[in-house]
Amino acid sequence: MIDRHTFQMYTLFLFWTVLIFFWNIWLNDIWTANEAFYAEAVREMFENKNFLDIYYNYEPRFNKPPLTYWSIALSSLIFGLNEFAVRLPIVLYAIGSVILTFLIALRLYREPKIAFFSMFVMSFSLQFFINSRYASPEVPLLFFFTLTLYFFLVGYQTRRWIYIYFSYIALSLTVLTKGYPYLIVIGAIVIFYLLWENSFRLRGFLKDFMFLRVHLGIPIVLVLGFWWFVYMYVKFGNQFLDVYMEETLKRAIAKKSKGITDLFFYIYVTLWGFLPYSLVTFYGIFYSFKESIKKHSFVLSWIGVMFLIFTIAKGKVPTYFIQAHPALSILTGYVMYQTISKNRFVNYSYYLLYIVPSVLFLYGTYYIIRAFNLDFMYYIILAFPLLYLLRYKDVKLLPYLSALVISFTFVMSVLPIVEKYRPYDKIGEAVKENFIPKTTPLLIENRFIHNLPFYTKRKVIRDKKGDELVRLYYDRSKPFLALVTEETLSRLKDAPVIWKGYIYKKSSESRFFVLVKYVIKAEHGDMSGFEKRYLVYRP
Repeated sequence: MIDRHTFQMYTLFLFWTVLIFFWNIWLNDIWTANEAFYAEAVREMFENKNFLDIYYNYEPRFNKPPLTYWSIALSSLIFGLNEFAVRLPIVLYAIGSVILTFLIALRLYREPKIAFFSMFVMSFSLQFFINSRYASPEVPLLFFFTLTLYFFLVGYQTRRWIYIYFSYIALSLTVLTKGYPYLIVIGAIVIFYLLWENSFRLRGFLKDFMFLRVHLGIPIVLVLGFWWFVYMYVKFGNQFLDVYMEETLKRAIAKKSKGITDLFFYIYVTLWGFLPYSLVTFYGIFYSFKESIKKHSFVLSWIGVMFLIFTIAKGKVPTYFIQAHPALSILTGYVMYQTISKNRFVNYSYYLLYIVPSVLFLYGTYYIIRAFNLDFMYYIILAFPLLYLLRYKDVKLLPYLSALVISFTFVMSVLPIVEKYRPYDKIGEAVKENFIPKTTPLLIENRFIHNLPFYTKRKVIRDKKGDELVRLYYDRSKPFLALVTEETLSRLKDAPVIWKGYIYKKSSESRFFVLVKYVIKAEHGDMSGFEKRYLVYRP
């Protein structure tokens, strides 16, 4: 059990965690490119008054099912179509996933401290936290994926089929979030877990499997989870099917394998993506085999099946393994609760698994404070994990507190500084202030900026060459709206410039730490990561 003082302290930690998840989600312009797909598609849903068909940049977008779009649309209906409304559902799904991690850990091990540890580990696992800050289907998928397994576990343990029924509904929503492959993944986890629970004896497995009433569950999933796919196929035919199959089946089996390195891909992804607790997690997997392994059959089935399926699949994407983070967190929380060894050397080695990533994160925070010349207050905040360690002699929460500190620093101060170099909303304001008809497309020279359809509220035509833009400018038959380089502007005589500024020119903003590197350079006067652009409008 947890004493009152510890419970109050944990509650305070969770308050700061939730605050960090929410803080400044309204601040940054829509990120390019993945978030832009969802924000702009929802904007076009409202513009078209059609919430079944998904369009991005006024072209059909078949890549993902609609539930993430609908979640954002509902939020936008309440709060208006803005950055806060776009990201709010993602944050709520993220917090819901953390709560589900707590509930599953509590049900499996009946120990509140393990559940709290699991929740702390999950909250700032690197990949999960990053994905919770912008609109994409990964976190909604994580929530419904975890909800499905939670309802299954409750139903299986209590032998109450109503919870199994709820799990089928959650599974349907999982399919509506990312597609049919996760029906296979979750089904495999459940089947392997039931086999393990019955010591791989067929008779016991069949009895438990029959309890699931799959003959009732599958129709529920087909009706609730697949109706949109049927609708899209009826309306768009092979145009939809070809794109969607490219996103799922062909990605899994048709991509070229990299050989032996593919076997270690998700081990490597977990090593960095599950920081700051990944070292403890790997030890936890090993540790679980030292004791009664059946005690961990649910989380190990979850982790093992996902690792096996996604390792076999030829298409390798790091975010695919985020759905294993609750299981990794629960196993890690269990290990944190245990007394590992009375041997001093073993204990010291074990504690290094906590200390090394903590030092890494604290140094990262120190570097950020120095690089961005942040307020001295951040040095005081930086000392907090160390003060906690000195006061409570508890190294196990040091990685969590170190991750909390660096996350706090990022959302409070770094993201506002980064936003100074992302003027996409200013481009949209310039278009609006000049009353440019929506029928006039925006032409972009030599590139495509994915969030400009959202901010300019019009079709954006990509990768126009300078010579073609010059020709179109002097062709007076149509209005001309273009985002051009300085070189091309010099060839446009008396061109009316309605906005000018610097735009990030390097690789996609999805490589966020590369963007941050060039922002740091820009803060010191080196604009090599940005280029001057001019928005030209001739009626």
